[in-house]
Amino acid sequence: MRFVSLAPAIVALFLSSAASAQVWEEYVNRDNFFQVNLPGEPTMAEAPYRTVKGTNLSAHVFTATAPAGSVTAGTYKVTVVDYTSAQGELGDAIEQARQAVLAKGAAKYDDINNLDFHRSRRMTVETANSRILAEILIAANNRLYILEGETPLSVPPPAQFQASLQILNDQGVRIRERTEIAAPPDEVRPIGERANAEEATRVQTAISGTWRTPGGNCQAGYFKSGGRTKSPRNEDAVDGTVTNMGTTITGKLIIVGAREGQFVDGNDRPIFLFENKPGNKLTFTPIGGPAISWPEVTLERCAG
Repeated sequence: MRFVSLAPAIVALFLSSAASAQVWEEYVNRDNFFQVNLPGEPTMAEAPYRTVKGTNLSAHVFTATAPAGSVTAGTYKVTVVDYTSAQGELGDAIEQARQAVLAKGAAKYDDINNLDFHRSRRMTVETANSRILAEILIAANNRLYILEGETPLSVPPPAQFQASLQILNDQGVRIRERTEIAAPPDEVRPIGERANAEEATRVQTAISGTWRTPGGNCQAGYFKSGGRTKSPRNEDAVDGTVTNMGTTITGKLIIVGAREGQFVDGNDRPIFLFENKPGNKLTFTPIGGPAISWPEVTLERCAG
């Protein structure tokens, strides 16, 4: 089930530390035609990039880090490779980048997905101490984009980074059109209206009902889902309430769209990241608003 594509456009993501707060920023690079959320201004370096057929290209690598001990601690990297002079090799580009990520650890998730209707490879790889969430895609500008967010296993997966990539046109406008460069003709791809509708139904089914903390009261519940709706940005969503520490937050869970995996309040502010877990579990990670100091919880669905 595709359900780790979480939060692009979290402009301010606050650390759980009471001593400090770190603001995530929307970093825009017009020369390389992308925008992404990062924990501060990245450093940029150029590196040689050799294709599987031996063509020498150049990669632009943008790297930012978040402080150790924070809820977003880790290293966040965007690599951009321009294949304009080697367009005949685009069919190998995603697989080459995929193999490079797989070489770093054990694959926990690895499948074709889509980001803003760009066909992409979405991956989760784990080492003994860290987790890497990666997103690999080819854009219509013949560039290969590789996102890698590497964080300790003890902090939430960096899905707010993984899903935040936006590809821009030469006017700096976000591209959200079906893009499937170098896709095998027989590949089933999760792009388009039908795929989105199927995804929305799957996610709604996975999160429906009343959910409690382990040992908690089902009548009170921690999270209660409602009916299908639309977010203020016209994303597919489900109404819901979260109740904890005497506070009830009413909002919408985004189930398909650029912010899939966010729970937003009535002012369209991101309050939680949510993620379906094996064994009929549902994790809520507080990221803003009145819930910022709450602990992350993994919920159990109540019977009925």
